[in-house]
Amino acid sequence: MSVFDQLTDSILNKSFGRSAAQSNGQMRELTEKGVDVAHGGMNSWVEAPPEFTATSNQTAGLWPFAVGTSSPLVGAVLGRNQLNGSVVCGDPINLFLRGIISSPSCFILGLQARGKSSVAVRMALALVDQGFLFVGASDVKPDLAGLTVEVGGQVIRVAPGVGSINPLDAGPLWRRLGELPEALQRQMRAEIHSRRLNALTGLLELVFKAPLDARQQEPTVLSMAITEAAEHAEAQGRQPIIADVVDVITAARPAIMAAILVDDQAAYKAQVRNLLAGLNALGAHGPFGDVFCRQTSEEMEIDQSVDFDLSAIDETLLDLRAAVQIVCWSYAQAGISAAKTLAEAGLMEERHHLMIMDELWQALRASELLVHQIDGITRLNRTKGLGQLLITHSMKDLQLSTEELTKIATGFMERSSMKVLGGLAQNEMEMLETVFPLSEQEKALLVAWSAEGSVNPKTGRTSPPPGRGRFMLKTGEAPGVPFQTNLTAGELRVHDTNAAWAAAQARVKA
Repeated sequence: MSVFDQLTDSILNKSFGRSAAQSNGQMRELTEKGVDVAHGGMNSWVEAPPEFTATSNQTAGLWPFAVGTSSPLVGAVLGRNQLNGSVVCGDPINLFLRGIISSPSCFILGLQARGKSSVAVRMALALVDQGFLFVGASDVKPDLAGLTVEVGGQVIRVAPGVGSINPLDAGPLWRRLGELPEALQRQMRAEIHSRRLNALTGLLELVFKAPLDARQQEPTVLSMAITEAAEHAEAQGRQPIIADVVDVITAARPAIMAAILVDDQAAYKAQVRNLLAGLNALGAHGPFGDVFCRQTSEEMEIDQSVDFDLSAIDETLLDLRAAVQIVCWSYAQAGISAAKTLAEAGLMEERHHLMIMDELWQALRASELLVHQIDGITRLNRTKGLGQLLITHSMKDLQLSTEELTKIATGFMERSSMKVLGGLAQNEMEMLETVFPLSEQEKALLVAWSAEGSVNPKTGRTSPPPGRGRFMLKTGEAPGVPFQTNLTAGELRVHDTNAAWAAAQARVKA
């Protein structure tokens, strides 16, 4: 008999007596929870010890009772690590500023109703608390309107009969261009022209469901017409609108005719006929109503958080939603660029923004060609001091009809240094691995989170999807960090993505 067995036997005899500790001629085992007999100290449940979060310097004297976290405590508090209970933090701006990631960009991917927008709200709220601003550039539900009001920001509603947004709007900078040095003025005018051309090209390609015809030199005509329309409008102290571009093209300016090597009026009219038809479709009587044919109804403020609320646009009008998304993304970038330029010129305090581009799939489903416009918008964000957050449901959203278009779309995720993955179907895994590596354990976890909720047949109680609020944080090729986000009462108050179902849900629960 070992020393431990002898000691156990002595304790049992002295404390409980042989009859109490013995059952059927055998001694009860002394476990870590006590002896399983009456008065033996057995406890079926042991309370977890208290946990504290601190730096390694503060906890050095407590070793080995400190547990390290697998992700840095930098940025927004996202939730609890599901492996060790530690705090998981991160957002694209703070991780970039600390040199942990190479660009201030994040891609959130996951099935519906798993909490993607909740993670975006958590990041935005944390950044506002640190003095940053956010721009919800395409809020179709809306997910960010309540938060924007809560932090004293600006909500701009865009929809037919509600609010318009001019695709040729230069943004808040155009009123203050004269305050800039001459060299910077030229640079910003070139940027404004490029943004106008990109936005209007995207709208026309959405109308045509095809790219502009280079053989008919439509891109050249459009670019030159925008330049002349802008000069004419600015001389009148206003922004150009689509009707101004139509007037320039219709007038058959000699400079434009010479540029496209046409010297006959009839030949010119035949060559620009299709382009004019597309521009007319963007007018008040076209499929997009009065959204794009007027001046912007409410100018974006550049010193506060802003949300472009598109929820008044019917979800069945996919083309209109996609068109407004593209123009809002472009206009939001114009406002952020204005803030950066004015700060560099010493005309305002420097501010940095997080631009949230949600429902990416809607634009790509309306027209795959819009991938070029989105690519142009996203590539310049880091140089503009702008953090970027792209959100969509599935890797299938990025699988387009040609290999070239797919490569551009998957590039959005490849260029995102920070990735947040929610529940995804099994057939997504192969597509994901074309962008970044995943271990078998990581893939199994993401697939498990894709399951739907269930109902207990005995109690009738429902349980939410197992992946709701559960995500995996990936930076570079490092192992993913699984975490769970639990919303606070304040977040639930300003961010209810099921508001439209509130009454029906209350009846079911009654």
